Amino acid sequence: MQRSNKNRMPLSVGSLAGAVALLASAASGQVDVGIQTQVDTTRGPNPCNETTMSAAASNPLVVVGGWNDYREGSPRTGIGLSTDGGETWNDFLLRAPAPHQSGVEGDPMTAYDNRTGTLWAGGMSFAGNGGIFVARKDISDAAFQPPVMARISGSVDKGWMAAGPDPADPMGNTLLYVAYNQGLIRSTDMGATWTAPVSLGSGLGFLPRTGPNGELYIAYWNVGSQVNLIRSFDGGVTLSAPITIANRMDVWGIDGSRFPGNYRVASLEGLCVDQVSGDLYCVYPDTTDNMGGNANVDVYFTRSQDQGSTWSVPVVMNGDNSPTGDQFFPWIEIDENGRLHVVYNDTRLNAQNDSAPQGLIDVFYAYSDDQGATWTEERLTPATWSSATDGFGGGFIGDYLGMSSAGGRTLPLYVDTAPNGNADVFTHVISDGPTSYCFGLGCPCGNDDPDAGCGNTGFDGNATTGSLLSSSGSTSVGADDLVIRGSGVNAGTSGLLFAGTTRINAPFGDGQRCVGGQTFRYPVRAADGAGVITYGPNELVAISQNFAAAGQVNVNSTFHYQLWYRDPMSPCGNAFNTSNALTVQWQ
Repeated sequence: MQRSNKNRMPLSVGSLAGAVALLASAASGQVDVGIQTQVDTTRGPNPCNETTMSAAASNPLVVVGGWNDYREGSPRTGIGLSTDGGETWNDFLLRAPAPHQSGVEGDPMTAYDNRTGTLWAGGMSFAGNGGIFVARKDISDAAFQPPVMARISGSVDKGWMAAGPDPADPMGNTLLYVAYNQGLIRSTDMGATWTAPVSLGSGLGFLPRTGPNGELYIAYWNVGSQVNLIRSFDGGVTLSAPITIANRMDVWGIDGSRFPGNYRVASLEGLCVDQVSGDLYCVYPDTTDNMGGNANVDVYFTRSQDQGSTWSVPVVMNGDNSPTGDQFFPWIEIDENGRLHVVYNDTRLNAQNDSAPQGLIDVFYAYSDDQGATWTEERLTPATWSSATDGFGGGFIGDYLGMSSAGGRTLPLYVDTAPNGNADVFTHVISDGPTSYCFGLGCPCGNDDPDAGCGNTGFDGNATTGSLLSSSGSTSVGADDLVIRGSGVNAGTSGLLFAGTTRINAPFGDGQRCVGGQTFRYPVRAADGAGVITYGPNELVAISQNFAAAGQVNVNSTFHYQLWYRDPMSPCGNAFNTSNALTVQWQ
């Protein structure tokens, strides 16, 4: 039975063509959607579904994805690992420790810690001696460490994972959480040992997320009419009573009766937290209206500015064609600059009745630069795919999608059956201007700064902070308005910006050299009174024309940039250092 949709106002996004045009000229920074890239590279002809993705802002070129993988016939937890920001992938199966393995494993989950660059991947083993298993990858590790059992139980189901600061020690310890059907478990030692579960009550899709000071938020569907939130301000020791995020207008179980095809669609939500303002954002599917006997399901969006106590009136964030299609499986992330990113399945491009035996599906991506007031969309799938080729006779395309956003790179992970005739998982590297990498971790004398380059005496005299290379303006060759700034340098000391054709990582003075291949030097400059060295506008392209042909900036060329500078009182005694680095894909 459908409920009234009063007080729900769909946002007007405009036509798809208009949205794509906006993507090409977004005023707040260009968005470049890269090519479709397969992540399950060695899986074979058997299907995949249910995706998750994570990357840490302090090490954004290392990305981990996960999915249900059927390459052995029975489901397993498939994991993809990229060390070049999602351009290329290696995949493998992550299994529970041998005594706890079973014939059915899956429900993948990933997490990240921005401060240390640590990544985690895990899954569930569905057997009497099974449970939840989690593996860790520290920033210095080439591969994931052997998994440990976070919970041994024969009745675990659907969990997600998150990491964040300990509220009691927000500048030090990291806490790791898994929320699932039996409750919340947590680790205070980076996933080595775990507590017993604390009940979260009844519900489905318990999704943990952390705030800037270690606030813990867990969103979930109560398997009824509500999307709810539980929160904790003491690291998960005590939990609040449920708070209503939204009251759904239409309630269905996990069946797909409101969608073309015979697959199931659970009403699972997505949640993210702004790590600067602390604002919360939630997306979930709901039925807006019924047209000719067909439900019109949209993605609804709502925001909280008071740590989840109250929420804005939900609004439709997706565009639509006429006749309308359905949007479902939404996932939301927010990047370091406050840009919101959403990925979802979409049937708008193929008019179908809900009674159709197969669903014709595309995947769409949307972003917002104004806290969700307006959205710009783009279709990701090159061609429409059919649920009939899901590997399960059209009955199971998974229950959710995933996405990561770190260092200027956003990577959705989704199912597409069109390229290979079976369900594989794919991503795109979506960049919004220059992307940062090579932060100060593993520095020559322990002078680490995960938010910039390696620590220097610099402008503030604090050897635990380094020089931050940042940018503004566009990556348009014609405009040549990109500005690159290196801050945190001693006032009056000299430095220079250099560009290269490849990424490397090697000790270099008190820092790390992360730009290599053929390199090209911009003019030497002195830091101003605030310790800033600036290049641009009207310089980065123009000056490059004086370089050899390999260093000249042209449309579609990619260069990596880093600042070298003098530091006479440097912490390691080498008298020079480097900033973090930026990758620019010129448009």
